[in-house]
Amino acid sequence: MIGMLAPVSSASLAGDKAVGMTLLFQSAGRSVGVKRFDPDGMRGPVPGAVGGMFPKGGAIMSFMPGDRKRGVPKFVDVEWVAPTAEAEAWERNQDLLPNSVRYSTAGLAESKRISDQQPHFTKRIDLTTIITPQLLAQVRADAQNTQLKLIITFNNDEVDIKAQANKWR
Repeated sequence: MIGMLAPVSSASLAGDKAVGMTLLFQSAGRSVGVKRFDPDGMRGPVPGAVGGMFPKGGAIMSFMPGDRKRGVPKFVDVEWVAPTAEAEAWERNQDLLPNSVRYSTAGLAESKRISDQQPHFTKRIDLTTIITPQLLAQVRADAQNTQLKLIITFNNDEVDIKAQANKWR
């Protein structure tokens, strides 16, 4: 995965070991298209389309402690698109069209027009109040079996992030 969100590293708290991280992207409203999830302004993971709540919907990504060596992110910039009813109907109809129509000049122009009309949202979320020193200490207390889990929930034009210690084995 290119540009992963950094696992929490020893750079974040002197003497502490790096921990793994799990990201769970889900949608409580309509399906959304995640365009950007950038910790501290650096390129992060992009799950793409996210529909529904986990485990049936959503996307999950996990990173081991050694995947990257950056510290705990202080903020994340999130950008997503919430499709309109027109865009959803257009997308369903694309599967019925032959490729010669879908990828024609007119078809590509229509695709761009539909995409440009969908509402785009961006939000910067402060993670310092979400990823607390107490939570990090809890994760590090059993780093062999526990990861830091961020739950990113989209609800149409809103996004919320929660953090928890996730015991995975």
